[in-house]
Amino acid sequence: MVDHRFKWDAHVCLPISVATDVSDLLAYLRAGVDFISLNIGMCMNPLSQIGPVIDHFTAAIAATPGLKLVGSVDDLEPGVTGVAFDLEGARPLQGRAEAVATFHAQGVRMMHLAYNRNNEVAGGCHDGPMGLTELGHDVVAEANRLGILLDLSHTGEASSFDIIAASTRPVVYSHANAAALHGHARNISNAQMRAVAATGGVVCPTGVGKFMGLDRAPTAQDMLPYIDHALATAGEEHVGLGSDMWFGQDGVDETPPPDPATGQDFDPHYWWPEAFDYDHSASAIGGGYLAPEEWDVLPGLLDDHLGPRIADKVLGHNMRRVAAEVW
Repeated sequence: MVDHRFKWDAHVCLPISVATDVSDLLAYLRAGVDFISLNIGMCMNPLSQIGPVIDHFTAAIAATPGLKLVGSVDDLEPGVTGVAFDLEGARPLQGRAEAVATFHAQGVRMMHLAYNRNNEVAGGCHDGPMGLTELGHDVVAEANRLGILLDLSHTGEASSFDIIAASTRPVVYSHANAAALHGHARNISNAQMRAVAATGGVVCPTGVGKFMGLDRAPTAQDMLPYIDHALATAGEEHVGLGSDMWFGQDGVDETPPPDPATGQDFDPHYWWPEAFDYDHSASAIGGGYLAPEEWDVLPGLLDDHLGPRIADKVLGHNMRRVAAEVW
C-alpha cells in the first residue's frame, strides 16, 4: 500500500442482489481509500429488490473486517474503509417525500432525484426537458432537513438547475465528466459545474470509459484532463473523484423484477438507449471503469501534476468537507 493519503470515492457499484459478495470492496481498503459511497438501487429497482439488498449489504459490511458502515464523517476510522449508501433516483420513494426518512435511517447519505429518465420528481439526462416538480421540491426539502447529500449525476439539465436553486445545502455531481471534453448526454456543462460550486458543492470527474470516449477501462492518467477541466471551471475547493466502478460477479443476477406499477419487464434499452451510444452487447454498459487499484497511482500522479496541496483536496478533502456540512 502507498503512504496514506485521505481518499474518498464518491460512487461505487456492486450488483444489486442479496447474493452479492461485498468483499470486492476490500480492494479499496488495500488501495488506502478511506470512504466509498455504495449504490443500493436505481430508478428501475423496486423496493421489493432494494429493501433486501440494503439489509444484506448492511449485515455483510458489518461482518467484513476492514469495512464499516458510517453515518457521519466522525464515524470514519484510520485503516478502515467507511461505506455509506447512495440511491440513484427517486422512483423508489413511490411518490412520498416522507420515504426519504426511511432511506436515511437505512444508511443512505446521498441520492439522485432521477436516473437517466424522467419521473414524478425530476427529469433525467436521457429524456425530454423537465424541471423539478412540486413533489420534487418536497423531496429536496426533506433531504436537506435530514442531511442527505443531493447528487445531480444522471439528472437532466433543467432539473439540475432547479435542484441547485431549491437546495439550502451544497449539492454534488458524484460521478460526471465535462461535456466540453467529450460530448455525451451524461456529461455536464461548464455552467452546471459552476452552479454546483456556487452552492459550496463538489464536481467529481468519473472513470467511466463511455463518458470519456474510450472503449476500455480508464487509467488514472486518463482522468487528468477531466480533473484539470473541473479545477479550471469549478475551482480547487470544488473537485473530487467518483469512479463509478461496477463489480460484476459471476453467477449473480441483479436484473430488476417487473415494474410493480405496470407489470412490464425490465428494459435495459429504455434506461440506456442506443441513441446515446450504449452498447448492450458489451460486458459493461459503461465500457469499462476506473479500477480500485488506480487509487494507488492517483496520489503520486496528482502530486506531480497539481502539487500536494491541491491533490489532497481532489483526492478526498473536498468531499469530506461537504459531507461534514450536510450529514
